[in-house]
Amino acid sequence: MKKKKNNNIFNIIFMILFLSFLVVYFSEKTGYYEYKNHNKAVLTEEQIKKFESDVASGKEVDLNDYLIINNKSYDNKLSKLASKFSDGISSVVKTSVENTFKFLSGLIEE
Repeated sequence: MKKKKNNNIFNIIFMILFLSFLVVYFSEKTGYYEYKNHNKAVLTEEQIKKFESDVASGKEVDLNDYLIINNKSYDNKLSKLASKFSDGISSVVKTSVENTFKFLSGLIEE
């Protein structure tokens, strides 16, 4: 009975990984990433043209007027929880490693 349960868990993990692979593969094949980069380049070209026209017309130019800044925050409760969990694990591992080396150095000194 235990073997069947292990096979079920393995199959579920395999299917999740396979579906993740398919999503990434098809997004690459359909050109989604290239499309996003193309849009960024177009915006940059537009900003360059605007800058050049302002310089040619003799306007006072401030570089910050031409920068595209994305101040969008993608934080949510899950990401904050995951960050706290990661920080907790990191401190536990750090403490464990430090204590292990202290113990080993104590053995060497004796």
